This record gives sequence, structure tokens and C-alpha cells, in this order.
Amino acid sequence: MKAGDRVLDVATGTGELALRAARLGAEVTGFDLAPALLEQARAKSEREGLAVEWVEGTAEALPYADGGFDVVCSNFGVIFAPDDEAAARELGRVCTAGGRLGVTAWKPNEGLHRIYEIVEASEGRDPPEEWGREERTRELLGADFELTIDDAVWTLEGDSPEDVWELMTSAAPPMKALVERLEPERLAEFHSAMLDYWRGFEHDGRVVEPRGYLLVLGRRR
Repeated sequence: MKAGDRVLDVATGTGELALRAARLGAEVTGFDLAPALLEQARAKSEREGLAVEWVEGTAEALPYADGGFDVVCSNFGVIFAPDDEAAARELGRVCTAGGRLGVTAWKPNEGLHRIYEIVEASEGRDPPEEWGREERTRELLGADFELTIDDAVWTLEGDSPEDVWELMTSAAPPMKALVERLEPERLAEFHSAMLDYWRGFEHDGRVVEPRGYLLVLGRRR
């Protein structure tokens, strides 16, 4: 991204990617479903004096004209939209010809998937899991974008399983949303299962969990 680019950050969460673009001088819009997260993002931009437009809405129906943005991006965000096909079409629709795309998507994690199934059984397809498979991501985006997809690893670290729990339930929007809607009994069960999971990644007194993801870059056809 560079100064003057029109940038749309879809499912911006608390706005970290949008803020980085704004610091480079881009004209940035941060878009998200959750008003509370947008308020946090707005507060950050105001503290830094950055001009970012924060907009509430759903990724499956972006309120923008065709080809309205030079860069369309989403950092572990759009993958959680319930209708992955509609969200993917919208990413292509609002990106200008020759524009750029950047999306990150978690690769399937059977360990975490089993834990989530304990507390909240999924019905049918699981969009985040779909995005994490390269062949499916190419199906979703390949008609609109020339794609480059690479495997990458992000490492989650903390001083203890409980420390990681506090970090993820306060700073990771999908997990924060999950714990907020769980009944107390289910929440306690989920909490216990996640602590057991992270104990499996303890090394020298710290939790170090590598998580694989796809880095998806594209150029609008």
C-alpha cells in the first residue's frame, strides 16, 4: 500500500490493518459487523490523529460502487462471513481493475475444531475452514483475481495457558464473540478444554503455539 491508495479493510475488527494503511497515507475505510469493535478502532485512530472512515455492515453486501478501491484486504476477518461465496464476490466487485487483494485465512486445525464442536456444534459447512483450503480459496476468488497463495505460520505465545486465554478472549474478535454468547456451563467447559489444548504447547515455562495460515495475494483481472 502507498499514499493515495483507496483501501478497504473488510472485517477490520479493532482496525490494526486499516491503521497501518492510514499511517502510509492511504485513504482508508475500515468495515466491520461489530459496533463495539469499530468503536475501539475509532478510538485508536482518533488518538493518532489518523483519518479513517469506520463503517458498520456485512461483508456479503458491501455498500460501495463497483471498482471503488485500489486495495481490498482482510486479516483473518472476511473468512468468518457466513456466506463465503457472497463475501468473495463482493471483494472482487469493489476492487478496481488492476487493483490488489490481500487476505489471510487460518488453515484447518483439527485440534481446535474438535474443541469448538464441544461447545457449539456447527451446522453444515464451516466458512473459516473452507477459506483455509487453497483449492477452495481459488474457487472463491480465482474468477476475479490472479492469485498467489503461500503457506505461512503465525506463532501464538504467552506466559501460561491462562495468559493465552486472557489474550485471545480479549483481543481475538471471533473468540471474544464466542465466549460472550456461551452459557456459563458451556463457557467453563470451553475454558477448561482450551487450557488443556495450550498445555500441549508449553516449552520452558511458556506457551508457544505455531498456527498455519494462507497468505492470499491477488491482482484484479
